[in-house]
Amino acid sequence: MSTANRGMAFERLLDYSNQMYESKGIAVINKRPTPVKVIRKTYGKVTEGYFEKSSTVDYDGVYEGRAVMFEAKSTNEKLRFDLSNLHSHQYDYLKKCHQAGGIAFLMVDFRQQRKIYLLPFLTLKSYVESSKKGGRKSIRIEDFDVHAYEVSSGRVPVDYLKVIDNIWFTKEAIDAFQDTVLPFNQTPVLK
Repeated sequence: MSTANRGMAFERLLDYSNQMYESKGIAVINKRPTPVKVIRKTYGKVTEGYFEKSSTVDYDGVYEGRAVMFEAKSTNEKLRFDLSNLHSHQYDYLKKCHQAGGIAFLMVDFRQQRKIYLLPFLTLKSYVESSKKGGRKSIRIEDFDVHAYEVSSGRVPVDYLKVIDNIWFTKEAIDAFQDTVLPFNQTPVLK
C-alpha cells in the first residue's frame, strides 16, 4: 500500500464518527477537501490534475462554540510516529489556529497497536521544536502514553470529543479561557 493511502481507513472511520456527531447534534466537524486543479475529465471522471496549493489540515469544525481543527495521521510503525509525516504547512496551520484560540491537535492512529491518540498542539509543538534543535525526529509510543490522550469508542467509533471535553471543557479550563488567565498558547492539563 502506498503511503498516500495508508490513512484512508482511519479517515473513513473519522468521517463516519463525524457524521454521527453531526446527526446527534453534538458537533459539526468536516473533512477539508484538498484543492485540486482539474486538467482533464473523461466520462465525468477526473483523469488528470494537480494540487493547486498545499492544503491546511484534514478536519475542521465547531464544537461547544469553539473552532476545532486537527490533522489525522496513521502509521504502521509500532514504536514511534515520525515527525516527517506531519508537513510544515499542516503544523503551521495548527499553530495559527491554536494562537487564535481554536482547539488544535494531531490525532495519530498506531495501526499495529490498535491505538489512537490525541496530541494537543502545545505538546506537539514541544516535540517539533526539540527536533529542530537536533532532538528526536519522532515521538515514541511511550511518549504518547504519557503526553497524549488515548481515544476510545463511545458515542461514536472514534470518540475524540470525549477527550476534548476532558482537556478543554473542564470547569478549570472554561474559567481560565473565559477569564483569560490561561492564554490561548497554553493547554490545560488533566489531573
